[in-house]
Amino acid sequence: MTKSRKQKQKKQDFLRKKLKVGKPKERASNATNTSFVSKTISIRNQHLDHDPHDLTKRLTLLKHHNTNVRKETLITFQKSIPSIINSRVMTPLLTQSIPLICDESQQVRQGLIDLIDEIGSHDAEILKLHCNIFVLYINMAMTHIFSQIQADSTKFLSHLLKYCSNEVVRKSWVKLLNGVFGVLGWGQVGKNEGASVVQTKKRNAKYINIHLNALYMLVEYGCQDERARGVDSDTAVSFEDSSDLRNPYLIPDCPQPFEHLKLFTRELKVKDPAANGTNATLLSLATQDIETRRAAFSEQFLPVVLKQIEIIIKEGGECGKTANNLKKLLAKVFD
Repeated sequence: MTKSRKQKQKKQDFLRKKLKVGKPKERASNATNTSFVSKTISIRNQHLDHDPHDLTKRLTLLKHHNTNVRKETLITFQKSIPSIINSRVMTPLLTQSIPLICDESQQVRQGLIDLIDEIGSHDAEILKLHCNIFVLYINMAMTHIFSQIQADSTKFLSHLLKYCSNEVVRKSWVKLLNGVFGVLGWGQVGKNEGASVVQTKKRNAKYINIHLNALYMLVEYGCQDERARGVDSDTAVSFEDSSDLRNPYLIPDCPQPFEHLKLFTRELKVKDPAANGTNATLLSLATQDIETRRAAFSEQFLPVVLKQIEIIIKEGGECGKTANNLKKLLAKVFD
């Protein structure tokens, strides 16, 4: 009797009960009551750090795997520059956006150029503080395995020279010249100049013109003072005689004026830089003044430049015009 009753109970567990009209469905024996309401206290402005215009959360999107997300993030920051130019967001913004110089997407690289122009038009001093990082990634782009990134590397150099030319030529004169020579296919100083990967004729004329313009700007800012370039000529003439007396007692025009002394940097000591070739000797040279930069360019770079631009001038076109302008500039500076 007991056994048959247990069997019936087991069968009931697997039988669907028929609902009767007008009666609700029976509740399960293990049903949980979820009709309770949590009691909370809601205070106005409870989250004091909540800001709908806070852009710090968008910084991580600059490393997003999607190209469109990176591009849209750069556009968002570009539109917000007037309101955040003096905020603490600028340092992490530049630190995380500068590596996009080597981004594989051309749209992202163009968006970064527009962002640099927007920052430079509002406050160029911010770009000057990050010159070392800019030069590092520009050199990486100049030696990148992708030809499109190499081609756009001098665009970043030209825009950087527009806003902080003095800092760039003082800190990385020889390094940038070697990089421009590399993208032009002219070889590097101290190496086999004839062993360029791609010859000038095989390169795109559009990119050659961009590279030559960057070289023109680099020579113009590195080998000419402001008076020779026609910038603030009246001021330069008025203070020329007293410059030696007034400069030691004024606040420096550039950040970290004694950085070239390398008092707080750690570097590997080289017993004899000359043993590693001409290139190593030039890279260890401090190029803080115009005379040193002129001497380094005249001794090591000028013969190669004159030889190559003569070939480009004969080919004609836009590249020939730019090469002719560069030839006139070199004649003005070194004759």
